[in-house]
This record gives sequence, structure tokens and C-alpha cells, in this order.
Amino acid sequence: MTTHVFMAQDASGRRCRIQLNRGDDAAPAHRDTRQAPAYVLEDGSHVRRIDNDTFQIIATGAYVTRVAE
Repeated sequence: MTTHVFMAQDASGRRCRIQLNRGDDAAPAHRDTRQAPAYVLEDGSHVRRIDNDTFQIIATGAYVTRVAE
């Protein structure tokens, strides 16, 4: 599993960390166990990717935008 972490910011300026978890790229040919990438906030809340820089927090509906650290 591959994990990437990046920062995002909401409209009020609060920053949060989003963690991207990807399944292994090398799955057995006879059984594909790869999963879609999963985005999660540092508190465990699930996040949905809207586009390259915009994400929506599922529980609240709030949008956050990726920012440089």
C-alpha cells in the first residue's frame, strides 16, 4: 500500500492534512485485489476528490482546496 499526505485549506483558512491511500500496484493476475484510492482526513473522516485540487469532506459537505506546505 502506498500513502501520500498533503495539506488542504477550507474557506475560513483552517488547514488540515489529507492522506491518500492506494492499494498495491502489483496484484496477482488471477485475482485483482486493487482498491480505488481512499482519501482520509487526519481525524479519520472520509474525503471525496472533486478535481485535482478540490476535495469534499463526506460527513459535513465542506470543500477544501489543496495548498502547498
